[in-house]
Amino acid sequence: MKLSSMIVMGLTLVVAFLVIYPIFMLLFGSFMGGPPGAGAGFSLKGYEKAYFSPETYRILLTTIWLSAVRAVLAMSLAIYLAWVVTRTDTPWRKGLEVLIWLKFFLPSLPLTVAWILLAGPKGFINEGLSRLFHLEEPVFNIFSYGGIIWVSTISWVAMLFILITPAFRGMDAALEESSRMSGASSFATLRRITIPVLKPALLGAFLLGFIRLLESFETELFLGYGQGIYVYTTRIWWLMGITPADHPQAMALSTIFLLLVGFIIFIQWRLLGQRQYTTVTGRGFTTRPTRLGRWRYVTLASVLLYFILAVVLPLGVLALGSFMRVWGIFVAEPYTIKHWVRTFSDPRFALSLRNTMLVGVGAATIGIIIYGLISYIIIKTKFLVRKPLDFITWLPWGVPSLVLALGFLWAFQGGLPFLSFLFGTIWLLILIFIVKGFPLGVRVMNGAMYQLGNELEESSRVLGASWTYTFRKIMLPLISPAAISTWIILFMLTARDLVTVVFLYSPQSRLLSIILFEHWLAGEYERATVVGLILTVILMASALVARWLGTKQEVTP
Repeated sequence: MKLSSMIVMGLTLVVAFLVIYPIFMLLFGSFMGGPPGAGAGFSLKGYEKAYFSPETYRILLTTIWLSAVRAVLAMSLAIYLAWVVTRTDTPWRKGLEVLIWLKFFLPSLPLTVAWILLAGPKGFINEGLSRLFHLEEPVFNIFSYGGIIWVSTISWVAMLFILITPAFRGMDAALEESSRMSGASSFATLRRITIPVLKPALLGAFLLGFIRLLESFETELFLGYGQGIYVYTTRIWWLMGITPADHPQAMALSTIFLLLVGFIIFIQWRLLGQRQYTTVTGRGFTTRPTRLGRWRYVTLASVLLYFILAVVLPLGVLALGSFMRVWGIFVAEPYTIKHWVRTFSDPRFALSLRNTMLVGVGAATIGIIIYGLISYIIIKTKFLVRKPLDFITWLPWGVPSLVLALGFLWAFQGGLPFLSFLFGTIWLLILIFIVKGFPLGVRVMNGAMYQLGNELEESSRVLGASWTYTFRKIMLPLISPAAISTWIILFMLTARDLVTVVFLYSPQSRLLSIILFEHWLAGEYERATVVGLILTVILMASALVARWLGTKQEVTP
């Protein structure tokens, strides 16, 4: 066997092990009668407790309808925003698109905390309305189904916007012009022509958003758990947090949750594979924007209003709340800097900040190297393993983050003994984020590899250059824009993540998201806002760097 074949086979086996082994251990653990490493025998008591309980089905129904409602609302707003910035003559469209992009990179956890400061029982909005109208009861209750729907909807709009914008931008404007020439208004054209023609892209984005909302955790935990509103993820978290932890039931719930998400992904593939909607042909292509007349200032104002509600208002109140003497209570001399001083003098904060940077940089750097090699094998070689390798890198896309975390918990604490030393270390966190990033990283690098003609590499090899020299001098500079943007996105997604590491960290491997979470559970709300604001500033700075580099990449579901 040639050296190149051995390297490719070795890489494929490593990737397959990292992806499939935790999923296998998740299924294995669901049939064990105790926690990982306890030596408990085969048992079905987890499935019996989970699926003979009416509570399980009530929680499942709540999870599904709550996710569906939020996905519909977020998708509707995302369609409107994408239409405004790509298909109309609204002023400052490029700037508006940048503002929505910035929202995508903001962490959801600090923004959830901000909305508690805004619309909680003693939040700024309720306090202001109570004083203005002499009300005894708060007007808004963020700790409710309505609060969960509101916060999740405005948070997920940006992701769906990014997914569907390329489809809106690539649609032939002649279709819309024909509709308007027939007497239809701009909004009627959007409803009757634009949306139906773009149905495949919209359906794919909607189902992806629905899947991600099924596995949502932070918003439901902060806004619903204390009020008796439970979804699948918070139920699993509770089962793992009680003493003693109910591992069998948590693993059984996770297994069925994994199958549910896999079934939805299968439905998505079937639906999108049955129809084709062609909007760009060889007869010509135009992208002239729709003229809105005076309505263009209304659309401008509406997008700016979304940005204010989704970004400016929460960040403003988060900053203000970090200086409050007592969170949510206005007393004499209500502001202080002591929470900032206490946070920066806390050794745990310094350690978590260092860990966040190490895990983010490590996962992004090691990951982008692995993703680049995998992409090269898939796109530029003829090895037989390239299609199985491509499929394996898709698998983490269908595994909810909390379920993936449980899989790694069993894999590295109750699986192969020689791997147990990694549990609780930042190296395990780096590893799980690399695995979680396979679908995104490989897909982006595939797009860059597809753009490189084979003659570039062939010419270099004909002139006597080795493969490593060719890759370093010719291919790497050409794919570097995609690699840099992917690196920044992976760093930001890693730094803001909570649910993926909630079962895997130790006191020495805390991240900023974990410190924020622990402060909140301990009732230290003021310090939680400080950590949330710091995390937000780090990610905002990264997002601005990504935009400045001008290497934005679109990834379709």
